[in-house]
Amino acid sequence: MPLKLKIYIGVITALAIALFIYLIPSLPSLFNIWWVIIFFLTISTFAEFIPVDLPVGGAISIGFPIDFILILVYGPALAMLISALGALIGETIEKKRSWYKIIFNASQYALSAGIAGIIYQKIGGVVGLVDLTNYIIPAIISAFGYYVINSSLFMIVISLAEEVSMLSVWKTQIKGIVITYIALAPMGLIMAMVYVTIGIWGIILFFFPLILARRSFELYTKMRKMYLETIRALAAAIDAKDPYTKGHSERVAEMSVALAQELNLSDREIENIEYTALLHDIGKIGIDDRILGKKGSLTNEEFDKIKEHPIVGAKIIEPIDFLKNSYWAIYHHHERYNGDGYPDGLKEKDIPLSARIIAVADTYDAMGSDRPYRKKLSQDKIMKELTEQSGKQFDPEVVKALNSVLDREREE
Repeated sequence: MPLKLKIYIGVITALAIALFIYLIPSLPSLFNIWWVIIFFLTISTFAEFIPVDLPVGGAISIGFPIDFILILVYGPALAMLISALGALIGETIEKKRSWYKIIFNASQYALSAGIAGIIYQKIGGVVGLVDLTNYIIPAIISAFGYYVINSSLFMIVISLAEEVSMLSVWKTQIKGIVITYIALAPMGLIMAMVYVTIGIWGIILFFFPLILARRSFELYTKMRKMYLETIRALAAAIDAKDPYTKGHSERVAEMSVALAQELNLSDREIENIEYTALLHDIGKIGIDDRILGKKGSLTNEEFDKIKEHPIVGAKIIEPIDFLKNSYWAIYHHHERYNGDGYPDGLKEKDIPLSARIIAVADTYDAMGSDRPYRKKLSQDKIMKELTEQSGKQFDPEVVKALNSVLDREREE
């Protein structure tokens, strides 16, 4: 483990301990609420056993609403204690993480809960009197504070552990769970109101629907993962036709996703571009292997056959409902920005953006790989060629995005 990562985890742990010590005077009498501690610790620990893996990476726990209830009803000190103990117990029993990850997770949950609880009180929220009318604004700001602190601490630790930029972590692992947190916060507020009114049975009443919602979300993410695995298997079958293109589709997909993120496309668009890039050459299944692997120049007739593969590929995926957004991108990924491409000679913005992105990623990888008719080129030569063709063969904005991606990779 890198020294800077050890130092970071140590600092976060020390801050969590210091904040808890500071909040101890506000901690309710544990003797009087021992049953509350046992109950919430039980469900908080249970929540750690059933996180949901996200399609974009990482996972989300359903423990956030539980922390939110404790913040609103019992204050930040108890929220810190329960969230930290729940993480420690749950992850220790599960034995899927190393000790430093367990300590970090417990510390970051505790810090998030503690600071969010302080925010709630400092802006007018009253602990124990959960009133939707009077305290909705403090509760919303507190939930937002929890999310910002929790996600920031997570982004930093992943950035240090994997030596990637925080922006990259945000785009790949954090951005996709914002909506989930937005959905969980109101549930936590409602559960707190019900708990104040009717007690533990109110939490139990909501906890089972929460588990069902978690199960539905898990099934959805598994379905998306299954789709991606199926597409990757198809892409591997395509690449297997030619030893020179082994892994080509995966690399094009990886670069296409990076370009789409650089261009600030939505998560849905990025996901679709990944699927499309993996399958962009699926039409080559219908091309004779002797043409694909030919070392010399292609005849006009052979090149005409090659030019059919975008049309064939689009027709192959047309009947597949979840790939319907990939049809035109596959069909047009060999169009040129100046209109000299094929099959329809589209130009500039008439070419789908996903097709323009894949065209740049495809060419970048093709020029950086050995082929029967030439050796791979250096990155400098590739970028010189792409820059010269910017505005001619390629969309200038996508080429600019590629430059930015490569610059950031060199820095990292």
